[in-house]
Amino acid sequence: MVTPTSTRPDGGDEAASDEALSGPGQQIAIIGMACRYPGADSPEAFWRNLADGVGSVTVFPPAPVPGSRADGAAAHYTPARGLLDDPAHFDAGYFGYSPREARLISPQQRLFLECAAQALEDAGQDPARSAATFGIYGGGTENGYGQILRDRRHELPGVTDWDILIGTAPDYQATRVAYKLGLTGPAVTVQAACATSLVAVHLAVQGLLHGDCDVALAGAAAVHVPDKVSQYTPGGIISARGECRTFDAAADGTVGGDGVGIVVLKRLADAQADGDRILAVLRGTAVNNDGAHRVGYTAPGVEGQTAVIREAQLVAEVDAGTIGYVEAHGTATPLGDPIELAALTAAFRRDTDRTGYCWIGSVKTNIGHTDAAAGAAGLIKTVLALQHRSIPPSLNYDKPNPAIDFDAGPFRVATRLTPWTADDTPRRAAVSAFGIGGTNAHVILEEAPPRPASAPAPAHQLLVLSARTPEALGDVAGRLAARLRDDPPGALADVAWTLQTGRREHDHRAYAVVRDTEGAVRALTGIAAGHPADAISRRAEHREAVFHFTGTTGRAPARGLYEAEPAYRRAVDACFAAAEGDDAVVQAFAHAYATAMTWIQWGIRPACVLATGAGVAIAAAVTKVLPVADAVRLAVAHARSGGAEALRDYAELFREASPRPPRVPLVSAALGRRLTQEEAADPLAWARAALQPDQELLDRALSELRADPRLVLLDVAADGSPPGPDADPPADDHAAALDTLGRLWSAGFPVRWRQVHGGVPRALLPLPGYPFQRELFLVEPLAQDGPRPGESADGPRPAGQPDGGGDEVLPTVLRLYAEILGFDEVAPSDDFFDLGGDSLIASRLAERIREVFPVDIDALSVFESPEPVQLAAAIEELLAP
Repeated sequence: MVTPTSTRPDGGDEAASDEALSGPGQQIAIIGMACRYPGADSPEAFWRNLADGVGSVTVFPPAPVPGSRADGAAAHYTPARGLLDDPAHFDAGYFGYSPREARLISPQQRLFLECAAQALEDAGQDPARSAATFGIYGGGTENGYGQILRDRRHELPGVTDWDILIGTAPDYQATRVAYKLGLTGPAVTVQAACATSLVAVHLAVQGLLHGDCDVALAGAAAVHVPDKVSQYTPGGIISARGECRTFDAAADGTVGGDGVGIVVLKRLADAQADGDRILAVLRGTAVNNDGAHRVGYTAPGVEGQTAVIREAQLVAEVDAGTIGYVEAHGTATPLGDPIELAALTAAFRRDTDRTGYCWIGSVKTNIGHTDAAAGAAGLIKTVLALQHRSIPPSLNYDKPNPAIDFDAGPFRVATRLTPWTADDTPRRAAVSAFGIGGTNAHVILEEAPPRPASAPAPAHQLLVLSARTPEALGDVAGRLAARLRDDPPGALADVAWTLQTGRREHDHRAYAVVRDTEGAVRALTGIAAGHPADAISRRAEHREAVFHFTGTTGRAPARGLYEAEPAYRRAVDACFAAAEGDDAVVQAFAHAYATAMTWIQWGIRPACVLATGAGVAIAAAVTKVLPVADAVRLAVAHARSGGAEALRDYAELFREASPRPPRVPLVSAALGRRLTQEEAADPLAWARAALQPDQELLDRALSELRADPRLVLLDVAADGSPPGPDADPPADDHAAALDTLGRLWSAGFPVRWRQVHGGVPRALLPLPGYPFQRELFLVEPLAQDGPRPGESADGPRPAGQPDGGGDEVLPTVLRLYAEILGFDEVAPSDDFFDLGGDSLIASRLAERIREVFPVDIDALSVFESPEPVQLAAAIEELLAP
């Protein structure tokens, strides 16, 4: 995968050095996939169609198109195509696009973006919370959406050539994904005709092995809106009858199709260390070009294909005799199929003389030729076949092409779903993609290695859910409940881990603390129905915790937490090791101190600390002012204190312990405010907080803290917040702590989920993806009797006064917001940037305002006053005499 081998197209010496071979350390794991292909909107649906032998090509009545040829004669079109369901529908809000901007982005780029988000989710990768570098390699096909926008540009307010270019040109397809999903590694556009997506995979592999990125997305899209029709040309690659009959004697070409396919890749060793779900292993990839060794620019060549297949085998260190399936390019042309089989046979014959042992097929018989996305379709099909250990049928095959001697070669066509048996080697497969222009790509796959058994886990687990809207949040909960009820994917702790670490975090949030799958289904069903209401919230922008230590609980260490949480167990053990006895005071100290250290280990770090009474010694240990042993002695001294001399004795003990500056600010119960640095270093201030708290000042401090909406007061010695009325009540201290953690996460606190699971990653599982709330965003092609100039694509613009007519500023500003952003209406308090605005759109809005009002407004004014009511007020101030 890294360096070229000495494979020669002329069949010369192919001995390769050890450095040229990949070795186990150079293997790449496929850890996630997403696709939209005819008849399928997910890999699961895709596999069901493949396994059932479903043909997803749409057939419609043939009809000539008059006047389409230069000579005026009718051009004939193939009456079939692989079509996508609702390709122009899109969840603009999920990606932060306004309706106007969404309509200016081609459906091809939009679906590629959606699939990229779905693929990352399937892989359990959230770039926003990962230290890994993410890259994307992808391309697309030429489509006519940009021309539609140009044809109707006079009807689209403020649309520029630049808008059309970045919204439709393939150059911006990969970088759009990087921008919207936060990928900071290479974002590379790949264009290699029909080989595009498999070449993207090869380049992604190279990027991973060279360290350009740690996680890579690779794939392509071919989406035509409106639907493309395929012109039939005698001797061309399109079938006249509209059937793709790969390898068949009656084959006369392929059928066009639309599709999107993306895979997520990671170095195998990293994927195994991180607990990723490995779908398959990429053992080797290779790319080359036929050069001049073919009869024409659009014709395939045997030598180039043989060379690329053989090089991939050598890089993979795989004997061709161990490959059990080949997903062929398989365009079903009388010329192309025999050439492809000849090249495959020549490459395989370098290793084996066996016949009829390797299955072969082509996904084009199911969905048509999806152009730039064709290689990804074959790759995803093959990964699914490895996962299900079955060979899906290749359709439309009755008897072999007479130019292909299957009896003498290694291959046989799979015509029914066939169990894939294994010998003494793992199941292996190969995938080819050959582009017009001579670019050839070939990859060698191997089934995923066995996954280690799931580690033991505590009884209670915290399930966290989030979405951009309340409606989507209900769908998330409902989908997950159905999956757990009908087809549980694995251990409940792994389900929790996948939800906690493998999903993007959105504003609308819900959680549930559960003990088993049945309880999880019950809780999730309740969330889907909108209750319990107190388990559903909207994340605040910024929240901080205040640790409140009172030391009044008298609690001994909690058995549930001690057994379930290593951080709690370590802290309790440290307290008992430092104490001279095991009395009630030490036990209460240990519980409170361990509780606080558990919260900190989980990521809930205090912005400040408030302590009174016996809680002062605990606070001193938590803030690292005193070592645990000294803090325990102070707690004992506090319990035995009495009389006026106690204050001096406590202060002296504190001074003797050589206190250090606290790591977080302190709020004094004796002063009713935060301590200065000098006061925080004064042992007498600590002694007063412990022995002479002022209740009135304490109440004032608590009131001020509670009045700050950014702060959450957390009594770290308590057992946790009570659950909602319809949730399973916490059965022990661990469940109660998880319930409180769920509340904090719902409020916007970041959580160190690995530490919640004891400091080690768990297994990521396949869970239902995000339920996109799609709407139609489309600029229709200009009809022959299209709308009159000045009439928008969505109907005529309102008649009446010129822009800015009317006496009130706010209604006009609201109308301009709606016009620029593409909404029917906008509320006075809506935020420009929450609606999908950006700096470029802000400049356009400012320009429109200057056209309407005689004021000097620029984009900065929109940034400073993003709400219409704010901007209207600014305009009125400028208009005032």
